[in-house]
Amino acid sequence: MNQKIDLPEEDDFRPSAARLVESLRDTGYTKEAAFADIIDNSIAANATKVEVELQYLMGEFRVIITDNGDGMSQQQLKSAMRYGSPRRTNPKSLGKFGMGLKTASTAFCRRLVVLTHQDGRNEGRAWDIDKIITSDRWELETPDSSLYCDDYDALTDFKEPNGTMIIWENIDRLVKMGSDKQMREEIKSLGKELSTELSAVFFKFLNSGDVTISMKVVDAPVFNLKGWDPLCSELNNSTKGVRSRVLREKTVPIEVANKILSFTVKGAIIPSQNELDFSERDYARYSLDNQGLYIYREGRLIWHDGWPHRMYKKESKITRLRVELNFSHELDDVFNIDFRKSRVIIPIEIRDELKRLISPWRQELLKDQVRLISASTNRVHGPADKAIDKHKKSTKNSDIKVEGDIVTIRNQNQMEPTVIEGIRVYDDRTVRVHEEESLIGGDLWEPSCDEEGNTCVTLGKSHPYFHKMYNVCKDNVEAMKALDMLLWSLSNAEHGEFSETNQHTLKGFRQKVSQTLRYLSIELPDAEED
Repeated sequence: MNQKIDLPEEDDFRPSAARLVESLRDTGYTKEAAFADIIDNSIAANATKVEVELQYLMGEFRVIITDNGDGMSQQQLKSAMRYGSPRRTNPKSLGKFGMGLKTASTAFCRRLVVLTHQDGRNEGRAWDIDKIITSDRWELETPDSSLYCDDYDALTDFKEPNGTMIIWENIDRLVKMGSDKQMREEIKSLGKELSTELSAVFFKFLNSGDVTISMKVVDAPVFNLKGWDPLCSELNNSTKGVRSRVLREKTVPIEVANKILSFTVKGAIIPSQNELDFSERDYARYSLDNQGLYIYREGRLIWHDGWPHRMYKKESKITRLRVELNFSHELDDVFNIDFRKSRVIIPIEIRDELKRLISPWRQELLKDQVRLISASTNRVHGPADKAIDKHKKSTKNSDIKVEGDIVTIRNQNQMEPTVIEGIRVYDDRTVRVHEEESLIGGDLWEPSCDEEGNTCVTLGKSHPYFHKMYNVCKDNVEAMKALDMLLWSLSNAEHGEFSETNQHTLKGFRQKVSQTLRYLSIELPDAEED
């Protein structure tokens, strides 16, 4: 594989290995996508069992992903370690681009070791970025088996005749370095994030029983992931009569290379939070970010980031609407799948058809939300609206202008107008305190404004403090007004202190306060049922 080829210097246009190997680390992988890509390869190798271990021993952090798949011969292993390895024979394969194993791994580690066992024989190879840089050559290393005897034993003990183990060493981008205690906490946090994401990405595989994915994080016991269905169909088995209303699946035909193929679309309107208990709310994963489209390729979730570009914006009013799109490998080129399998580009004609199908579901939910907000928000927060508006000249500390979709702000810290990204703008100029089902990050409140540039506050109803505090105050109009004025004042202060340099600090402050109140709200009485 590393045979030296002598070429005249003027004809040798091979890229510098030292330069290229560092560049290939920056292909845009998220940590969740990188782990999913490795598991894709395991599933493509017919694995029925995959274990992800976040190992921390003697101050060294390693990632170990083991499967009971087909394993590899020496030649197969060399081929798999090649950047741009040969295309798999099965077009449905999740690991189909020949790049994921290498680029996903080295995006976060400087040394990738692959150990494999097939037909009673062990093989191992490694890419070491620092050694490649030193030699400026693609020198595939055969690791010393004596240094990996424990890993080979663990692979053998995986209770299957064949299998493969991926090891990330010299990890420099996955967690922040710190003390031993800090490292353990960082790794535990990483394990929680990964289990949440992987349970969604491989939901259909996990729920079918075709694949078991387990995790071991530091010293904690091994646990199996449970698939997470964004449509929350599992709630339909509840003995409490709670129902996630699954909307009828529709088949959409599409012509590709003179062939009529198709993909399917189905949706669900998940129950409102007050219909669910704590564990059910946790399962439903309520948040602004979890609304929208979930796109699956051959059963594997490849995209879920709200609504695709130029379809809809994320709106709290439609937080409960989730839509599932399923397509086969035959439509890979139509949806422009990249090698990270984390990006899709939906052609305009398909996007228009999706909007036509989804629009009735969306409009139904919007009508319900408009009715609920008009029936409750104005009545509950009306006294605060009037009190705040009465003193708006005295309390004004920023100049906000709304021009179409662009909102700019000036204040004592920001003398030149600067754009406020992602701020909510309300039509009603008489309302200062608004409610939304949930806010990004699960915050209790966030600053907003109306079309005239008046500061407003938006409250996140999903925050436990919202329910409990307003329940305590519900029979006391003055207490309710005082609470509204306090939260509005926090928003007004944030607008008064906002600048391009400190906006993230202000947001962090708000998130910390909301997080603290989430814990403290446990000490308040539960909201009574109406």
